[in-house]
Amino acid sequence: MRKSKKLPFVSIVIPTRNRKKDIAKCLYFIRRLDYPNKNIEIIIWDNGSTDSTRKEVSRIFAEMEKEGWKNLCIIQSNVNLGGFTTRDELFKRVGREMAYVLSLDDDVFLPRDSLTLLLGRLQGNSRAGIIGPRTVYESKPDEIAHGAGFVNLWIGKYSDVDIGSLVECDYVIGCCMLIKKEVISDVKGFDRDYYTSHAEVDFCLRAKKKGYKILYDPGVIVRHDVARGGTKTPERIYYLYRNKLLVVRKHASLLQKVITLPLYTVFWIPKMIMDSVRFHRRIKLDELLIMFKAVRHAIINRVGKVDL
Repeated sequence: MRKSKKLPFVSIVIPTRNRKKDIAKCLYFIRRLDYPNKNIEIIIWDNGSTDSTRKEVSRIFAEMEKEGWKNLCIIQSNVNLGGFTTRDELFKRVGREMAYVLSLDDDVFLPRDSLTLLLGRLQGNSRAGIIGPRTVYESKPDEIAHGAGFVNLWIGKYSDVDIGSLVECDYVIGCCMLIKKEVISDVKGFDRDYYTSHAEVDFCLRAKKKGYKILYDPGVIVRHDVARGGTKTPERIYYLYRNKLLVVRKHASLLQKVITLPLYTVFWIPKMIMDSVRFHRRIKLDELLIMFKAVRHAIINRVGKVDL
């Protein structure tokens, strides 16, 4: 193990809610990182769990303190602030001495050398501000869940591409992203208009406008315990479609908007309908109504958390 005095301090921030088993497994792998525990702080934000998540985290933290971990904190919220509003709150609580922040989902499991490798990549590129790994499915590790992200604001298209070597891209997925702390200050954290979904796209695009590079490193592979193809809850569908359009609203030029928004009307809305029909093998009216609400709210700029 390297001497801790030569390594920067890293804050690992994790939002959670009713995920007792996941957060326990996530912490299990963090405890096995090949990085000095005295150089790491862990801050967990519990979004109003009603199970024993907080009790389990407190128990594990007590064990970790005996192992020499010093900076461990769990914050209890009475309400669910959403994935990225929570992260924005967590950023405010990162210790002053921290030089990097690893933003992590509670169902992401890190290999032993992952933090060391990602950190080395950022340190080796002075212009790089954010880096993400290749993400695979926990249930099927040979299948890519998330790759390098690219956005075409002319047609409103988002591409997730698995590339074989380190590459500069437009964004990396928010479930595991290592960020230079200065980037968070420069872009003023996550935009709370998104609440969840695509806030990391906006965050990375704003960082790029500030001159930072966004890197994707397929040489680091982490496992994400999510359903293949994503879930189809009304909340997830709403924020997915609304926030895709919000990114266009916030980042596209006037000319790009003039081109993109009609394309959504002519091509993307019919595609949304067909995708829903193919998935369910029938017309699911309640899901279509959620999609239309999402598009309408994006157009009228209804942002933040919405009661569905």
